[in-house]
Amino acid sequence: MIQVANLTRGTLLAERAVLGTSFGLKLRGLMFRREFAPFDALWLAPTAEIHMFWVRFPIDLVWLDGELRVVGAVEAIRPWRLARCRGAESVLEAPVETLQRTQTQVGDALAFGAFAGRVPRAG
Repeated sequence: MIQVANLTRGTLLAERAVLGTSFGLKLRGLMFRREFAPFDALWLAPTAEIHMFWVRFPIDLVWLDGELRVVGAVEAIRPWRLARCRGAESVLEAPVETLQRTQTQVGDALAFGAFAGRVPRAG
């Protein structure tokens, strides 16, 4: 589990984020889960697109470039949608209201535990 912090705003986006670099985890993502626990998140890397097929609840998306700067953000994307962000190398899927609670916006710098400063590659 990885903590995710917004360095620009001094806020914590997630206490327990899971890193998804494998094809299987990126494909499955949040499908079939009933809910997101508060302060949980799923960090998918590398990827510039996600799907919300078989996801039962809306989520917030934080798109990141290779230096972990926010290049896009979507509040409360609903199930059965597709989303992509030009220039993104990874995406953080977080509970609804995470963006609002942390005041995260385009241009902010994030830090991910041991991965601070870089996007991990598929392994």
